Amino acid sequence: MRDLIRFIVFITIVVLPQSIQGQLLSVSGYIKNHISGQAIESAAIYESVSGIGTITNKDGYYRLLLNEGKQKLKISSIGYESVISEFIMKSDTIISIDMKPQNLATKVVAGNRQQNDTVDSEGKQSTSKKQK
Repeated sequence: MRDLIRFIVFITIVVLPQSIQGQLLSVSGYIKNHISGQAIESAAIYESVSGIGTITNKDGYYRLLLNEGKQKLKISSIGYESVISEFIMKSDTIISIDMKPQNLATKVVAGNRQQNDTVDSEGKQSTSKKQK
């Protein structure tokens, strides 16, 4: 009986975790700003089928352990256009993404004039004034 208990404990502690981990594959990479090339910290990476997700570190690096097969990653960060990447996992995979900044628009109202400042995805600013 004592040998049976030792065998079960051995299987539970040593063999089972290795066999489970062997089924998971790694997807990793870097998330960067498309214009500046700078790392995007705290970007969210979410796999929609399994519900597994993570965020990037200060270097823009992320890593997820996923099952083999079809995967769909959604990458998002405040101020950037979301990216969806669909692929088939057959082995460990590296997917790095350059995210494009969203067009930001601000309105400044002064007296009877309205001024619109718009910054496009390439960082160019344009201004237009309208009379009320």
